[in-house]
Amino acid sequence: MRKSLCLSVLLSIVVLFSGCVKPFILENLALGIIIGYDSLENERILTTSVLQKIDPSAREKTQVVASTAFTSRGSRISSNRELSKYLVGGQVRVVMYGKKLASKGIIDLVDTLSRDPTLGDMIYLCVSDEEASHILTHRYREISNIGMYLYENLKQNSEREELPSPTIQDFLRDYYSEGKDPVVPLLKRRGNEVYIKGLALFHDGHMVHEASPRQGYLLKLLLNTRKPGYFELATDAEPLTKYLKHSGKEKEVKIVFGTVKSSSKIKLLDSKTPEFTVSVSMFGDLQEISTPYSFDKPEAITALENEIGKKLKEEIETFMASLQKHEADVVGFGEIYRSKVRNSKLTKDKWHPMFQEAKINVRVNFKLRHTGAIE
Repeated sequence: MRKSLCLSVLLSIVVLFSGCVKPFILENLALGIIIGYDSLENERILTTSVLQKIDPSAREKTQVVASTAFTSRGSRISSNRELSKYLVGGQVRVVMYGKKLASKGIIDLVDTLSRDPTLGDMIYLCVSDEEASHILTHRYREISNIGMYLYENLKQNSEREELPSPTIQDFLRDYYSEGKDPVVPLLKRRGNEVYIKGLALFHDGHMVHEASPRQGYLLKLLLNTRKPGYFELATDAEPLTKYLKHSGKEKEVKIVFGTVKSSSKIKLLDSKTPEFTVSVSMFGDLQEISTPYSFDKPEAITALENEIGKKLKEEIETFMASLQKHEADVVGFGEIYRSKVRNSKLTKDKWHPMFQEAKINVRVNFKLRHTGAIE
């Protein structure tokens, strides 16, 4: 009797809760894959949405709809007026902001996305070098779904190569941090191709500078998120002349190495200046060198390691100077400062001028594990 009663109660609860769920029929929905926002006059925004078509017999796999409004939510309302199916955002993978809009500030739009229960916090954010609509409305010869193409592009590059993680969650975490600024990928269209041009660096939610893809590699190195990948650089040939098997007239030696293992540490030396030391340790496998080299001599390998380390140090110092000039602390020196200085009462307004005047010492220790590895 008791089992029957419990079963009846359980079935009643299931029926009650299932009756509260709003049913969605997939064929009656317009599934957004990527959304782009651009700045217009009078504080209006242009929203461009790429939708996934459900009909397998359709010639085009996607549909593009554009609308204008003062808010992202208002744009969705306007977009629905142009569609025969109800627009939902549960499948949105990427959100793109035009460069002009990003320079004005995007935190309100990002915050609105984060509070939308139909969207996840792992959506990728990016900035278009021009208007986002220029990328999303173009008909590509070999790309049937620009939304999924960009999602896979950003995913594989953030996981393996030059991009720090560019999700909504990462952006908001860095924005609300007193000692760190957000960074997202910067994309550009060239004909029928879309590629990652570099990184968009932010200050208080505004894009203030553009970093190169090479600097993206260095940023991941400094953030200790560097996974195995490859890096190309050119060292001065003069210190290596006696180990070169050619005439020695080369001005530079081009090198490609694969990262095997790396680590970085940032230490606060002086809280008044402030002054930091950045120590980077790397192990790499040589993949390619532009001229024959005497690897049979131990001192030749040491000389090559020193030149690679010297070049990496110079590039990191140049990157740091650029970040300080634009007051974009995407590395998080402010977080190091806040964690080491008691009662610092650090705020972004207080930290940015301090970061601009900070002294940053860079040390790089590079070692070659193999000089002839071939994959």
